[in-house]
Amino acid sequence: MSVKEIVIKEIAGITRSDEPVRVSVPFAKGELADPRGIGLFAPDGNPVAVQLEPLSRWNDGSVQWLLCDFAASATPGGEAVYRLAPATEPPASQAVQLLPGKECWRIDTGKAIFGVDAAKLRPFLWLQSCGSEILTPESLCLLTLADGTPLTGKVDQVVTECVGPLRAALLLKGSFAPFAHFALRLTFFAGKSLCCCDLTLHNPRAAQHPGGIWDLGDPGSFSFDELAFTLSFAGEAAGASLVTEAGATPLGRCSAAATLSIRQESSGGKRRLSPNHLTAGGKLGCTGTGYRVNCGGQTLATGERALPIFSCSLGQAAVAAFIPSFWQEFPKAMECSSRALKLSFFPSGMPAPYELQGGEKKTSSLWLDFGSQGGGLEWLRSPLVALAAPSAYRACGLFPDLPPAQGEDLVDRFLSTPELLFERREAIDEYGWRNFGDLYADHEAVYHAGEEPFVSHYNNQYDVLAGLYRKFFATGDARWGELAWDLSRHLVDIDIYHTDEDREEYNGGLFWHTDHYITAGLATHRSFSAVHLGGKDPRFFGGGPGAQHCYTNGLLLAYYLSGNPMYRDAVISLAEWGCLALTGPQTLLAVAQKGMRYLSMLRSRKGSVFPEYPLTRGTGNVVSATLDAFQLTGDRKYLVRTESFLAGTLHPQDDIEARNLLTPETAWSYTVLLVAVAKYLDKKRELEEYDAAYSLARESLLAYARWMVLWEFPYLERPELLEYPNETWAAQELRKCVVLYHAARYALREERGSFLEKGHNLLERACADLERFPTSSCTRPVALMLQTGWVAAALEQGVTSDPHPLPPRCALGPPTRKLTGAAVVRRLGKEFALALSGTSLNRELAWLKARLHR
Repeated sequence: MSVKEIVIKEIAGITRSDEPVRVSVPFAKGELADPRGIGLFAPDGNPVAVQLEPLSRWNDGSVQWLLCDFAASATPGGEAVYRLAPATEPPASQAVQLLPGKECWRIDTGKAIFGVDAAKLRPFLWLQSCGSEILTPESLCLLTLADGTPLTGKVDQVVTECVGPLRAALLLKGSFAPFAHFALRLTFFAGKSLCCCDLTLHNPRAAQHPGGIWDLGDPGSFSFDELAFTLSFAGEAAGASLVTEAGATPLGRCSAAATLSIRQESSGGKRRLSPNHLTAGGKLGCTGTGYRVNCGGQTLATGERALPIFSCSLGQAAVAAFIPSFWQEFPKAMECSSRALKLSFFPSGMPAPYELQGGEKKTSSLWLDFGSQGGGLEWLRSPLVALAAPSAYRACGLFPDLPPAQGEDLVDRFLSTPELLFERREAIDEYGWRNFGDLYADHEAVYHAGEEPFVSHYNNQYDVLAGLYRKFFATGDARWGELAWDLSRHLVDIDIYHTDEDREEYNGGLFWHTDHYITAGLATHRSFSAVHLGGKDPRFFGGGPGAQHCYTNGLLLAYYLSGNPMYRDAVISLAEWGCLALTGPQTLLAVAQKGMRYLSMLRSRKGSVFPEYPLTRGTGNVVSATLDAFQLTGDRKYLVRTESFLAGTLHPQDDIEARNLLTPETAWSYTVLLVAVAKYLDKKRELEEYDAAYSLARESLLAYARWMVLWEFPYLERPELLEYPNETWAAQELRKCVVLYHAARYALREERGSFLEKGHNLLERACADLERFPTSSCTRPVALMLQTGWVAAALEQGVTSDPHPLPPRCALGPPTRKLTGAAVVRRLGKEFALALSGTSLNRELAWLKARLHR
């Protein structure tokens, strides 16, 4: 294997020493057979202890993504380059030791010993550090409901997620109540008294969403007043210190008996009282203050935005605590008395109770250090940035769509710096525990008049998360990585519908972005609000998650970069949901309802194309999702589903003209499906499977690309066909360019030129149109460019590789059927047979109940 560089960047201007970092490195096929033969070397060439875990492998068994944990050092504002290279013996290191127990798990890091309660959510029964007991069994995590009822968490399951020489993680699962589940991930580090706690609160119930409205105040929600950890000290704290932000003067308790506290009740920004923070009753859920530090009834300090570190002295030891995104995910609070440290993810005393919607989650993080010196957590305010050198991403063969370097990418012409995306958060105060991480959909506000913020949420449309990650890989700019990390955390908790109690085609789905040009109202990130009834026909909006908004590739990359199983689980569950949303529930009643729709189509559109699956982004996105699920699991059922969707959607002998693809408002997204066809072909090439399914997909891609060469036109040449002839249509042209570029890759040499020429022409017009719209720097066109802008450099370079292997000639079956009575009978017979094989009385009743009561 070639030496792989891992770049460590220090951006806060402080010295770093032995700071835990985690980074994933991609490898080309066949490059690394066994990670046991490599080691990590520091910038000075000395070996460094490293924990290595392959997250995925190529089909030949070689490593594809390798997760690396180690302790890194860096100078203020500097870069340090570590190297993965062949090695013989790894350096000795002190391993984390886990000892399971029925009542308590014992975790020994060599610096501290943690007793994790296996029955009740505390999380620590006891803790030893510096030769003394630090915590007592009075430590507890409490969820207090809006009516004042306190609930303790019952642990049902303890799972070892990861055990290695440098890092170990436990996952505790359980519930406070049937409507309030939790998952607590505890991460420990060898040779350190450090623990990271990630607590996820989950409402597994379904929302009721009457009439397709998903507003706050839904009966499926539950309200609560507080969620907090209290760490009970074994002895009396001799002193407490609070540093509100980097460089601030430490604040101490005003007396030995006084309680020192800090509260952040808003973002502290200029628009902190934005309607983005309205509660079910129409009342703001935040206050006008930023943060306030109190002690003994006195105000010691106030400010706008805090990232506080608390430390308490306990004899030879100390307890230090830090809550990441303290102000960004407000409200938050921390307080220390002589006997306990209270850490509130959701503090009491806010203007209105908190509401966790049906199927909603929220993950909050906490770092604790029980070493001899408090205040040793400053590095967490701005952790080291760790990534493989951009050359590794370009050489691994995983990213044919990686954009060029900074300054050479199409995105850079319209978004001069990623800082602009950070700044947009301020427009609507896109902060708070539910909002932080999402992108502001500023393109929806272009027709807004008035000074009040126009609230609109983007919800990962066009998988902007994947685009952000690829930009991070290509440039190494930490800001792109930060945007992606913030969005991934938000997306996996808030934008996915985490329930199995609603309609089958909703459960586990991804919510749409806020509806076009209408404010979000009280629907938060769930698309449809009652306020929309005043300006939109209710027949044309409402409903829940839909397959046309199914995006998984960014979450796949989030898993590979972090190793966090929640992203892996999200990809797989979204793929399963997308398949069901695309095919429809497999019940007899659902098929009967579909049959009524077929009969209505037969009366009005007899003779039109009658595909099993539509030639739209819905099918394209689900195909992409099933390929991502196959990539993660290796389960061929996902590949079989992919091939079934493609075979039921298009064929090289289709009557393409009959599909009315030149009607932009209804047909523009056929290019999403064709891009997914190319993704499938790339996977089959990787597997070296040149079979009938490959032939069908390849010939279909080429057939539709030939049609595009003859008939496609820039949409803005025909503005009369468009409801809003704006910059988004110019950005959508890039998808056509991507399809034509992929067609050139899979075409014979003599046909490549026509595809590339058409792609160049469309690209030239798209760039010219983007230049003339001042709104081309808005979120939606930027998201499209992050996904597809790489094609500008690719078309410039052309296709010089040898043509891909031609599969053996084989029968491809009949083209997509036309809508006839016989076709409807054939389709219904197939679907009834499939439903009959998998349904039950309970499933039929559940299908009916989900529609009668909503």
